[in-house]
Amino acid sequence: MSQQRAIAFRAREQAILNAAEYLLLELGDESITIEMIAERVGIAKGTIYKHFQSKDELILQLLIAYESELAVTMLEAAKSDDIAQIIQAYFSFRLSAPEKHLLFERLENKLAATRRTLRPYFARLYFIRKSYLRQMLPFVTRHLAEQNSVMTARDYLSAGWALVQGTAAILHSSFYQRYLGDREGLLAALLEALLGLGSQPQAKS
Repeated sequence: MSQQRAIAFRAREQAILNAAEYLLLELGDESITIEMIAERVGIAKGTIYKHFQSKDELILQLLIAYESELAVTMLEAAKSDDIAQIIQAYFSFRLSAPEKHLLFERLENKLAATRRTLRPYFARLYFIRKSYLRQMLPFVTRHLAEQNSVMTARDYLSAGWALVQGTAAILHSSFYQRYLGDREGLLAALLEALLGLGSQPQAKS
């Protein structure tokens, strides 16, 4: 394949991924088909199969791209050597589009439970995720030590994940958006809560 054709191939593949993500967010995975994706890109259905073997593989490639982008974000945040900036980078990424985070989480769990043929893609997805978690561990361990905390780094990271899940659901709630919505205030409170997690309560005088 010539360089020019290779560039065109990658551009078309990205267009397919972009179209799939748009349709997933608009309609959900049960509603979209390969034909709908092809129509949005303006290509034949068969052309998509030159890039992806199935809709499930296409979805997993979207999840891999999403986690890869987060891994780059976390790597940049780690350069600050500041746990607050690292946590804020993680929260900001996950919660900048809460509906996308929730959808991708649901799709991952659904595919993991039903598709053994996708194991190589899950191995890649989990490798990327574990890579940025390993980057976070030293910062979390140091932070907990400074707090004289008995909490383990793994429990701290799990608590952070739980906070993100709950906050994404709140931000995605039409009731919250209509009646309570103070996004920046909520994110600031979330950051403060996680930074204080594991700290020892001060003894009463």
